[in-house]
Amino acid sequence: MILALVPVALGLAACQTAPYPPQPYPAPYPGPPVDRGEYRAIGTEPFWDLTLGTRMTFTNRGNNLSVSEMTPPAQNGVAGTMYSGRRIRVNVVRSRCSDGMSDRNYPDTVQVYVDGKLYQGCGAPASFFMSVDERGNPRVESALPGPATTLEQTRWRVVRVNGRTVPRRGDYHIDFDGGRIAAKFGCNRIGGTYSQAGNTLDVGALMATRMACPNMRLETEGSAILGQVMTVAVTGRNRMTLSSNAGTIELVRR
Repeated sequence: MILALVPVALGLAACQTAPYPPQPYPAPYPGPPVDRGEYRAIGTEPFWDLTLGTRMTFTNRGNNLSVSEMTPPAQNGVAGTMYSGRRIRVNVVRSRCSDGMSDRNYPDTVQVYVDGKLYQGCGAPASFFMSVDERGNPRVESALPGPATTLEQTRWRVVRVNGRTVPRRGDYHIDFDGGRIAAKFGCNRIGGTYSQAGNTLDVGALMATRMACPNMRLETEGSAILGQVMTVAVTGRNRMTLSSNAGTIELVRR
């Protein structure tokens, strides 16, 4: 199994055209990612994410596939670091990576094989995701709306999903009431429970109606964002951005 991964690493190394950026890692590269704490990788089409720590856990958000096993010893190569598990194989290459949906550049390119199927994406230490926003700028936390610092009993109109402005006509909103979230991205009604801890928002299993609409791209992307743990950033009292590994939703109070 190790021999099967080596050509992949060497091939990616050959394609690298720029030197490995010094941030967020100091030079020289200090070792395998999990030696510095939890490591995360994400991908799109389909939306998936991977965490590397004591365990490595892969989740395909498109079909709710989840695979988890103990993280094996790291294998350090010329191009990066490899982990060969029973069902999950990970190749972390020190090569700058873009997720194709935001302006954030990640320090690593990541290949993940799950039961033999290849997923390609980007990765970084978990702290990187919290310190850099989707525009590539340092993340600045701001106060949540209201004296109770909670989203409970607030209502918001969606204005952009992953940077795309929603149509003027149609219902695009997210409401928080009674520990439940109610959302709509122009087509189906989406709902579920939610919990909030400071600037972190976690929505439980989402349920939605099943209408078929001509263009469901915004709904698909919006649902993917809500389906992961989100960071809440509020500007003043009237504008809010919800960010997760799947992208961003920008909203205004209504």
